[in-house]
Amino acid sequence: MQFSEPSINPERYSADNLLRLSCAELLLGMFVYELDCAWSKTPFPMDGFHVKNVEDIEVLTKYCKHVVIDTNKGVQPRKGRKEQLTILSSARRAAPNSISIKVNRDAYPVTRSIKQEIDKAHRLHLTLKTEFTAQALGVRNGEDMDMLALQKSIDGVISSVIANPQTHIWLLNTDPEDKADTHYCVRAAIWAIVLARQVGLPEREIKILGLGTLLADIGMQLLPERLVNKQGPFRKKEFLAYRKHVDFGLELISHYPDLDNQVSTIIKCHHERQDGLGFPRKLRGKQIPLLARFANVAYCFERLLCSNGKGASTPPSKALTKLYKQRTLKFPEQLVVELIHVMGTYPIGSLLTLSTGEVGLVLEQNLQERLSPKIAVLTDTEKNLLKDPVVVDLANQGKSKIDRSIVSSYKSKNPAKGLGDGKDLDPRNYSFSFFGKRVGFGSFSVRL
Repeated sequence: MQFSEPSINPERYSADNLLRLSCAELLLGMFVYELDCAWSKTPFPMDGFHVKNVEDIEVLTKYCKHVVIDTNKGVQPRKGRKEQLTILSSARRAAPNSISIKVNRDAYPVTRSIKQEIDKAHRLHLTLKTEFTAQALGVRNGEDMDMLALQKSIDGVISSVIANPQTHIWLLNTDPEDKADTHYCVRAAIWAIVLARQVGLPEREIKILGLGTLLADIGMQLLPERLVNKQGPFRKKEFLAYRKHVDFGLELISHYPDLDNQVSTIIKCHHERQDGLGFPRKLRGKQIPLLARFANVAYCFERLLCSNGKGASTPPSKALTKLYKQRTLKFPEQLVVELIHVMGTYPIGSLLTLSTGEVGLVLEQNLQERLSPKIAVLTDTEKNLLKDPVVVDLANQGKSKIDRSIVSSYKSKNPAKGLGDGKDLDPRNYSFSFFGKRVGFGSFSVRL
């Protein structure tokens, strides 16, 4: 079987379940994930579709030569040839090895509980978002950046992450704020800091990583808005224009000679890939600087979380699964494993389907039993929203009349539909619901 070279945007095919086929090889029941032409020129839905009849194949043949199918959602190719077809299977074997990173998970002990830290952490998130959004807009308008203000804001977040990273994982997974165009940069920076703390990087390097990851896409502010707001894959000319944001970012940073050189290195290399298919220099394996690898993982994870678009999001556990499938090709497997370790099998702030049919929200990890976290049961067995959620420790159910276990991650089938008092099964509705009542005002408040 023949297939063309990977698209100009190879990230789209770096998953075991995505296979590229010619239209002549399509079978009824296959799920078409992507076309080699513009979706808008075809009569098919842009979010993919199942091949239901021969007419679908005939129409497809008129518009394109190849398609990408998702074997998780539809029929697989004949004779179990998946291993031969998967781009990932051969590409992973050809990818170079990376330098092993020395990991010290005990470098930073947890010093504050989520209840103690959540309000402070939330203020730090808001401050960093507001500061960076304003400065990014200033860059678009030709103004200089205030690096001292950005560094001060990012340093505050770093101190809080060191105190308790789970607080920030919770906030990122239950973020109720509408996401501005620049918020993904802030979120990626925080993911990078969480991962760096997990690995045990020195605090000085974490500060460089935080600022560098925050500024990694600052050059995007100098691109045309149609590229910045582009939905879906780029065409070749669009992708070549998009790549220039790295050069624009380096040019902007060159005006601040007091910045550590590693900040520029992160900006220059955060799109490089382990297998050499990144840009702008196509670096491979050990050629990619260490901190740039952290930034790459953080941005990729953030993109996976937000990959559904239109306000929807991918459950964190599923995003981690997708990230793991991209190991060795895009970044070292070791970093992905460490991110999974700090996030947990079921990250806090994520929804779960329970064996009882109820839906639960993860509140706290259990380090001894990863599959049995503390949860809040949000619905009854018929998925009706409970007025008063029930907090349950799955690792210590004792003599409870109901024996609950986790079946899978949960995703609402109709996130636009409200339940009960208008709340949907959305973690963003529960950001501050389970950590005590807030007493006081601002920085002088406490939770009881």
